Amino acid sequence: MNRRRDSDLNPTITDRIRRLTAPGWMRSVLVRRSVAVALVVCAAVLAVVEHRDPPTPTALVAVRDLRPGQALTAEDVRIASVPEELTPDDAPTVDEVVGRQVTGPVHRGEIIARHRLLDARLPAALTGRSDARLVPVRPADDSLASFVRAGDRVDLLGDDSQVLARDAIVATTPSTDRSGPGETGTLLVAMPADAAHRVAAAGIRDPITFVLH
Repeated sequence: MNRRRDSDLNPTITDRIRRLTAPGWMRSVLVRRSVAVALVVCAAVLAVVEHRDPPTPTALVAVRDLRPGQALTAEDVRIASVPEELTPDDAPTVDEVVGRQVTGPVHRGEIIARHRLLDARLPAALTGRSDARLVPVRPADDSLASFVRAGDRVDLLGDDSQVLARDAIVATTPSTDRSGPGETGTLLVAMPADAAHRVAAAGIRDPITFVLH
């Protein structure tokens, strides 16, 4: 009697197998208990998975206001959590932006994407032409330069009113804090290669006049 009681309290592997293979209600009870335990474990695992917070999207944002053409340092940006719908598809990493120039003014807290940075693909991206080039242009009039913004479409005229380029796109605008009294800032303008050559040659002699669209 005592041996049977000890066997019930401390079943060996043989006892467990014998019980599982035994006919009748005992086997049914053991099977139901095993299934119940398995269901409880599965429910607990599913609950943990369902309540796990999804990863929060992040992006680089400007720590301070950035001027057009400014080369970025690691101190100019930080990684911030942003809503998923605002996360740019071309979001760069910190290493990818260091040393790159922004194409236009960037305000503090603004998200920085690759298309806001100067690179070899920018002229083609702005104009839609694979032969596009970036040309530094010195405006003939400081006041006119202050009205131009990155992304504006302009026609460029030489000193003799000859049209040098049509539908050129401004990539960067002059930085006001770099231009002293009487100085004219320089813009970078994207245009097809043939127009770029004309503008570059004319700009050696005289400032260029802009016609805004």
